[in-house]
Order: sequence, then structure tokens, then C-alpha cells
Amino acid sequence: MIRKARQQDVRFIHKLLAHYGGQGELLARPLTDLYEFLRDFVIAEDDEGQAVGACALHLVWEDLCEIRSLAVLPERGGEGWGTKLVEACCSEAVTLGFNKIFALTYRPTFFARFDFRQVDKQMLPNKIWADCINCVKFPDCDEIAMLLEL
Repeated sequence: MIRKARQQDVRFIHKLLAHYGGQGELLARPLTDLYEFLRDFVIAEDDEGQAVGACALHLVWEDLCEIRSLAVLPERGGEGWGTKLVEACCSEAVTLGFNKIFALTYRPTFFARFDFRQVDKQMLPNKIWADCINCVKFPDCDEIAMLLEL
């Protein structure tokens, strides 16, 4: 099941992002950001009601939003949770009237399965770089920009 995140999920999201952030696979986020942007997140829950993954749809600009903080518990990888989370975020983007979704990723083949295509990061608006300043890899970002136009 995929559902909107709740206040009780913040610690789970924080721990999950810290795990992958420590491996350099995504940007870990402080608790203050997670509470501030809680409405951006969806949670994947298994049949027992246990949270197994999280993902955020962040609204960036007029017709552009970002899928970010996509993470699934390492022991639950390969079960399709990442796909379900991305599909939920794309569906929400459509519902909200957005026609472009991007992701910065180290796994472009995963996003290509949803028809995202690789683009030059420079074509994305400067507004998206606000979070990058907090990244240990800034300004030498090696993530790949992927864009889906609906």
C-alpha cells in the first residue's frame, strides 16, 4: 500500500535517508526539513503495516516538480516498492496539473523505465540548486538529471 506520510513517519524517513546518504546515494535530510516538507512524502507499507520505503514529490516551479528522497529498506529492495512509490508520485503530479517531473539520480535506468529521459542539468531552473548547497558533493555533482514530460 502507498499512503501519504504522517508525523509518525518522520523518524523512519530520517533513518532511511541517513542510511543511503551515508553511502553517498542520496541527500540525507535533517529532521527540520522532513517536518517542513512532510506533505511531499508518500510511504510504502507492506501487508503487515510496516513502512518499507519513502519518496517525495516536491513542487518546484510553475509546471515542474521533482521526485526526490526515493528510498526503500535495503532488505526490501527488488520487491517493486520503488516502482510503486514513483508511480504514486507521478500520479499525484498529474492530479496537481504538473506536466514535467525531474529526478537527480545515480540510477538512470530505473527512471528510464517510466519514460524519463536524461537531460543536461543546466536546462533545469536555478531554483532546484537550493538543496544542492547542502550536499557534500557540491559543486561537483555527479548525479544524472532525468526528465519526464507528460
